[in-house]
Amino acid sequence: MFGTRSSRFRFRSLRCPFVVAGREPITQRDVAASLGVSISAVSLALSGRAGVSDRLRAQILARAAELGYRPNVSAVALRTKRTKVLGLLIRNLRNPHFLDVIDGFDETCARAGYDVMVGSSRYDPDRERELLDAFQDRAVDGLAVAPIGASPQVREWHSATKRPVVLLNAAERGERAPMSVRADHRAAVDFAVRHLIGLGHRRLAMLVAPPEKSPDPERWQRFRELSAELDFRADAVVTELSAAAARSAAVAELRRPPGERPTAFIANSDYLAHAVYLAAADLDLTVPHDISVIGHDDLPTSASLAPPLTTVAVNRREIGERAATLLIDALGGRTPEATEVIVPVLLRVRSSTAPPAV
Repeated sequence: MFGTRSSRFRFRSLRCPFVVAGREPITQRDVAASLGVSISAVSLALSGRAGVSDRLRAQILARAAELGYRPNVSAVALRTKRTKVLGLLIRNLRNPHFLDVIDGFDETCARAGYDVMVGSSRYDPDRERELLDAFQDRAVDGLAVAPIGASPQVREWHSATKRPVVLLNAAERGERAPMSVRADHRAAVDFAVRHLIGLGHRRLAMLVAPPEKSPDPERWQRFRELSAELDFRADAVVTELSAAAARSAAVAELRRPPGERPTAFIANSDYLAHAVYLAAADLDLTVPHDISVIGHDDLPTSASLAPPLTTVAVNRREIGERAATLLIDALGGRTPEATEVIVPVLLRVRSSTAPPAV
């Protein structure tokens, strides 16, 4: 787990003098003494509360910056019952999708004066529990989390801490569940399937996580619904959601005889779609002549693959931004317009899909 400091704090620290080793930190008492004003006036000015004139407030803030005063974070947290830190727990830092989510989350928090603490569960339930405990020990004010599977541990954390929680790219919520932000999973599957059916594909495969780890089971549910509606064969290729595991699972599926193997793969990320490219190359098959591939995310690198990847595009930064906004509004006592945010998607057709060869 690592912490990110907001840009506001990062840049301010560059302008402030560093505390010399062995010297006591500057206190509000020091600021007050240097100006000949009361400690209470300094406290009011630094906290932004009423009770001092604008002129005096400006003098106090300028002198505090000049002396290198920094608030005692522990003391502030003790007094306000807030740490001004929000947690972000994601599933897989190797998937570039989450880097954009983190960026949007961190920037939104920075504008509101919050710092961010980030952790990655790496699809390990024990690791997820350890990180949830760590976030609780560090008293984060709220938590956004991309959970593993049905997220029972996250829901327990939410119930125990009474702190606001936002689920990211998780399954559809039940009643009295935490807030959520996710891509429109049903529309994503619809776009991918109907595009492939329009090209003539009748044997389609979807990469899916084991049921206990699946972050978005409604994708597979919608895939099966469309199979019945549109009369195509729907295969589930169950795999751990790592590039190596997905590559091995796709190789095993593509080893089937040409008349039996799928003619198209749908992945829940561009990260795993690339693994299908590698699996096809392992067997001297070509994309899209032998196998069509559709990803999800529209990463910046996806248009540069050979061939460029057809994918379902989603605004990944927006997922992070909307999650941070929900937490910040909840902490500020503001009622959000919606507690379940669905981010729209669209299909970007490139060269990794074509009519089936057989």
